[in-house]
Amino acid sequence: MIKHLSLIAVFIILHSLGGLAQSKVTVGKPYEVIDADTKLYFTRGGEILTVKIDKKKNVILQKLNSVDLTFKTIKMYDDFPKGAMLEKITQFKNRYFLFFSLYEDKLEQLFYREIDFAKGAFIGGSTKLITSDEKVTGMPVMTGFYHFATTDKFNFYFSYDSSSMVIQYRVAPQVRNDAKSFDRIGLHVFDQNMNQKWGKRVEMPYTEKKMDNLDYTVDSKANVYIATRIFDDNTTDLKKRDEEEPNYHLEILKVVSSGAVTKTTVDVADKFIKTIWLYENAKGNMVGAGYYNKGKRTANADGVIMFSIGTDGKLANLNAYEIPTDVLNQYATGKEKRQHNRSEKDDKAEFENLKLRDIINGKDGSILLVGEQQYLIVHTSGVGTSRSTYTTYHSNDILVTKIDPSGKLAWMKKLPKRQVGGQGFYGLSYRYVRGNVNHYFFCLDNEKNLNLPLTEVPAAHVAGQGGFLSTYIVNDKTGEVVKKSLVDTRDIQGMEVYQFDPDRIMFTAPFTLVFEAYKKKKEDILVKVVLDH
Repeated sequence: MIKHLSLIAVFIILHSLGGLAQSKVTVGKPYEVIDADTKLYFTRGGEILTVKIDKKKNVILQKLNSVDLTFKTIKMYDDFPKGAMLEKITQFKNRYFLFFSLYEDKLEQLFYREIDFAKGAFIGGSTKLITSDEKVTGMPVMTGFYHFATTDKFNFYFSYDSSSMVIQYRVAPQVRNDAKSFDRIGLHVFDQNMNQKWGKRVEMPYTEKKMDNLDYTVDSKANVYIATRIFDDNTTDLKKRDEEEPNYHLEILKVVSSGAVTKTTVDVADKFIKTIWLYENAKGNMVGAGYYNKGKRTANADGVIMFSIGTDGKLANLNAYEIPTDVLNQYATGKEKRQHNRSEKDDKAEFENLKLRDIINGKDGSILLVGEQQYLIVHTSGVGTSRSTYTTYHSNDILVTKIDPSGKLAWMKKLPKRQVGGQGFYGLSYRYVRGNVNHYFFCLDNEKNLNLPLTEVPAAHVAGQGGFLSTYIVNDKTGEVVKKSLVDTRDIQGMEVYQFDPDRIMFTAPFTLVFEAYKKKKEDILVKVVLDH
């Protein structure tokens, strides 16, 4: 299971790439580019489906052939209602859906349109899924000159076996005082045929000020779980005054089809929780996993925390795994190494700016947590009225942690990476795929880092300036890491390609990846990389 990344199905079965020495690269025939702000890719049976949404909010469906890398068909849809806001495009088992919201006639509404993969076309029109006569909160976005709308009103979560999907939303509070207002959360559980199993608007058991919801999930029995931080006093301070302890505890709320809520308390002791994700494991137990810190620098992580809740609702196996200083000191500067000293009172031995990106649920009950350093820096130059600012976006080292089925730390590995861009995080980060023997992390990198020693700091890859598509190969059993360079994006059979993004990588056959790139002259191409093994 890849938590919160429903677009990824493991399309192929990879084995070991330990003997990888080179790769075979093939370039397809160019086809007309689609200028779109949103681009998503799905693959099945030697075919590729792309869903692209342009600035006019037209939806373009393309079919491509992943074998001979040819363009097949294109269909454009401009029949969405005015004011529609995209919520999600996803694969739900073997079906494909586009969800959009619409506020009309004082009603909040969620619709879906199903996509026929084989035909590369929508199946009929829109179907209304959820209606609320009360406002739903979301994220304001600018849709025109001084015109705003709200998107991200609805959140989507899937069960381990993909038998259930819960759609969650928050009703705008009737009372603006957080100390008196109780959150009302809409929860609607559906099967893959979009039949509703149950739907309720559930009032939370604590006031908005008292609780901070961290994650949601649904299990195979259509029960919904909420991880929430409950403050111990009437403040929202994370730390108790004059004490080095959290001013809160965790609770896992279980909501059943009747709307009834039960609670399981998780005492985190002196751990300050940075991130917790919930998921159902292969044994049917609910598991919480994430990062904790010392409470001084909330963006950092001192270690991994994990617990499980049995079918009886009782807490079990609460464990914490500190990140070793020798892992922190790999590929670090001298200053960073001096800070990584836990013997000091005010030590800074933490993994800085670590964001939980993936949780992979093993069939044997093991789990893999993948975190990545992500942050931005606002730069200011000039003086007085001549001051100017710009922002750089940084996507750096990856931390991979495996917990075995018994709850013991199997291994923890740091994968060195330095990436920086000026246009958000587009083109940065990595693409993960799980194989039978290994884990694979694909990213653009600076060619200087191919044989990087543990003692050296990686050279930065700058977005938009080429880069080598590389892969880290991590052995699932031992944690052994091998790095391979696959292709130079500045010289793919004599051609430089642009607008590469890890999310564009698709795995279409054993040892075969395909990605779409821009070649200029208003043309896109497909590039196929066959990995030697």
